[in-house]
Amino acid sequence: MNSVLQIDRNTLMALAADARLLANPPGQIPPGALAGERVSRQQGRGLNFDSLRRYQPGDDVRLIDWQATARLRSPWIRLYNEERERPVFLIVDQRLDMFFATRGQVKSVAAAKIAALLAWRSWHDGDRIGSAVFSDTACSLQKCRSPATSLPRVLEDVLHYNQQLPARYPDESSATVSLAGVLQRASHAIPSGAWLALLSDFHDLDGRCEALLASLRRRCDISAFVILDDLHLTLPKQGSLSASYQGRHATVSLTPTLTDQVRQHITARLAEQKNRLTRIGVRVNQIVVAQDLVKQLQKGV
Repeated sequence: MNSVLQIDRNTLMALAADARLLANPPGQIPPGALAGERVSRQQGRGLNFDSLRRYQPGDDVRLIDWQATARLRSPWIRLYNEERERPVFLIVDQRLDMFFATRGQVKSVAAAKIAALLAWRSWHDGDRIGSAVFSDTACSLQKCRSPATSLPRVLEDVLHYNQQLPARYPDESSATVSLAGVLQRASHAIPSGAWLALLSDFHDLDGRCEALLASLRRRCDISAFVILDDLHLTLPKQGSLSASYQGRHATVSLTPTLTDQVRQHITARLAEQKNRLTRIGVRVNQIVVAQDLVKQLQKGV
């Protein structure tokens, strides 16, 4: 199967190296960073006990460890470092609406690759990983566990749902799973203080989705990766636009008026989508399927 239509296991595994090129999730402290380099905006994070040392003039007396002081018969204080682990939860859309592109890979393949990159980034950081990968009719949920336990399961779910799409595409069966339904189901599995990454085209973003995301935003950071095809920006003013899939062909005659209408409609829809998500505190990253995914993630994550 052409890799632009379907992901394969080798590709998912090979993305482990590319994941090292990505920044840590928002608010995450890079391994090796010095304590106090910046003010932490992390939610649900605290201080971990690090070690004891002798009290020195000017130390905060509230840090004195009285048990150690009594045992050693001299003042000792407790040292802390900032908690560095952050759970990462991925919600990955693999519905029929994602099986589309005019150039390069389809949206479902781009979403699968980004999910794998973020999962491997979590592996490198030692963060717990969880996921909800869904199609039009099913959803697989993985709770946040250690990367050694969760990574194979997350990648297997992404692979399974992605590889179903080419066979299901001609049937165009009715959808029974919505983005709001997945958010509702996954909400109990997303830990407080987690980073939630949503990978979808958000074609069914509605009021219920917004309410669920607003509730989740109160206890975790959220980034939306809006997967899109930029056809509206590359359409010529005139000519013919042809599409084909498995022996089926369609042609549309373009005019300057039609091209402008398409561009304005899609641009307005994407802007409204971004505004709705931004308004509730969600970071929005618009990902174009025909462009380099790693470079786009380096700018947005």
